[in-house]
Amino acid sequence: MKFCWTPFVFLVVYFFVSRSLVADSNKIHWSSCFRTNCISFDLPSRWYLTERRSNGFTTKFDHFKTPPIKEESGKEIIPALVILFKESENKLPLHPVLFHGGSRKLSLITNVRKSFTLQKIPNTENHFKFLGIFGSFKDMEDSILQHYITATEEEFGFTILITCYESVYPQIEKDISLFLNSLSHEKRSSPWQMKSPEDQVTQAKELETTALDRLKTKKSEEIETALGELSDSCELGSVTACEMFTTLMNLGR
Repeated sequence: MKFCWTPFVFLVVYFFVSRSLVADSNKIHWSSCFRTNCISFDLPSRWYLTERRSNGFTTKFDHFKTPPIKEESGKEIIPALVILFKESENKLPLHPVLFHGGSRKLSLITNVRKSFTLQKIPNTENHFKFLGIFGSFKDMEDSILQHYITATEEEFGFTILITCYESVYPQIEKDISLFLNSLSHEKRSSPWQMKSPEDQVTQAKELETTALDRLKTKKSEEIETALGELSDSCELGSVTACEMFTTLMNLGR
């Protein structure tokens, strides 16, 4: 189905996306889910989703960034934040400490400056959901700072990387503090009961088609529902739904 992206529809969608997502004028509350796991967090409104991808079965990732930030020399730097969901290769439960160590290959940190934990697990003495380190590495003559954070839930592991040149890091330090202080993992009931990969593909296409029909109505409640359906279709593996959801979330930039 081909959808006509008229300027009016862009304007309407942007208005309601903004109204539904922005908690105040300075920050947006985000939630990203895969299977029965959701990660939620706050980011200042200047951060935006630049890419969301899912194969529908074992992996999903979100990529956020800011507009270019100028350092004193005039060079433009773009900080990045990546969230990766990944199922264990052997389908067995993951150990949080072993996963944290084993996934370090995804991080470029060579100089660890500090370690930290986030989201205390209820009814435990000293256990936390997220394990993190903050450190740096060199790129030619530049020093780059990175947060490396992991968590596990049964057979799924989650990795978060926040990367920024040290020269402009003070300009986003409060952004990162907001993100870290709000970061949370929640469980949810499985939203779908798929009997086969073919069922999943069919469900993804149906969600995408329904979302497109809702967008055509230009009604606020239908538009908001359509965004959820596009996100779900993306999660189930639809590349076009991922692209459309990302585009809609960035209207007006």
